[in-house]
Amino acid sequence: MPFDAGRRVHLPAGAGTAPPVLYVLPAPGAEPPETEQATAAEMEGLRGLGRPVVAFRLGMPAADAPWRAAAHAAMRGGRLGAMARNPLGLARATSFAMAQRAMPPRAALRLGARVAAAARLHGCGRVHAASTDAAATAALLGARMAGLPASIAATGRDVYADATDLPLKLRAADLVLAACTEMAQDLRDLAPRSRVRAVNRGVDTDLFRPEPGIERNGRLLCLAPLVPRSGVSTLLAALGELPPEQRPVVDVIGAGPLLEALRAEALERQVSDHVRFLGRRGRRWIAEEAQRYLGLVAPGVVAPDGDRDPAPVGVLQAMALELPVVASALMAMREVVQPDCGHLVPAGEATPLARGMRWLHAMPEDLRRRLGRAGRDRVLAGYTMVQRATRLAQALG
Repeated sequence: MPFDAGRRVHLPAGAGTAPPVLYVLPAPGAEPPETEQATAAEMEGLRGLGRPVVAFRLGMPAADAPWRAAAHAAMRGGRLGAMARNPLGLARATSFAMAQRAMPPRAALRLGARVAAAARLHGCGRVHAASTDAAATAALLGARMAGLPASIAATGRDVYADATDLPLKLRAADLVLAACTEMAQDLRDLAPRSRVRAVNRGVDTDLFRPEPGIERNGRLLCLAPLVPRSGVSTLLAALGELPPEQRPVVDVIGAGPLLEALRAEALERQVSDHVRFLGRRGRRWIAEEAQRYLGLVAPGVVAPDGDRDPAPVGVLQAMALELPVVASALMAMREVVQPDCGHLVPAGEATPLARGMRWLHAMPEDLRRRLGRAGRDRVLAGYTMVQRATRLAQALG
């Protein structure tokens, strides 16, 4: 879905009087494609509920000439006029810009002025950052300049591996949204007085809907970007621990910088005939093809730099498609994957993962279907995109 930075908002019929939310998004490529897709889906979910959203993408020119002209005019007015009418907001923004370390204070204030200009132009009632990195800096500064409440969403790497100025941002935000309850507690520990709320990830259960009577392909599926936190190296080690006649074939869907290293490791462990790196696939492919597999393997780990995925969307997608799951016992997975729909294993340990894959591969079909149905029921009970959008709308006010 293209991000529509710069378009004016037209409220849908019956949307009420809630003003738009300005979503400040990271620069292109700053987030994994999976995270960008999840953010796009939640924005669309808010719009579907009648809550208008305006997207403001960092590092991109405005969508059209009228927006550029209006933004420049608003920024000029902001520097000389509107800022003077909001001296407290300008003072708070200046104090934050001087305290943060991610960018030079002048550059931060200029960026904040652009966000404030966009918020004023579209009549926004709140500024929301889709991550806690540069998007949060811009959102917090722009909101202060515009005299609006500011909220930020924490996703994963921005908290555990690249957390520049994170406690400062948590204290400055009016609301912080965490991807799961464990992350919410971690954020509260960093900034005890911050207002943190856990909002579960969600999936589109209309798109990720199993087809009756679909034929299995006899393989296992792994939905994972090829980065350290995905644990694909542990998966290869686990395959190597199984006798060749008991090894399943695992299709890995994802791309990333570790591709060649993982291929070399598969050759070294003599499991290259049992793992296929198929590259990145879109949501539509996953919705149509993933249900043909015997189950999902999610071998996530805590990377050396602390990076981890607090709530892997791929696990929820697989469960919505009625696939049983073997997953690492990390963060939200301990909440999502229950014994009636899958199996949790210690993160980073090859032997338990090997046992889990063997169990998943050899499972009788009636048990596979029973676990799959229980998994979809869990998703429907609390992890749909409509439910996430509803919780977001309630949290954002």
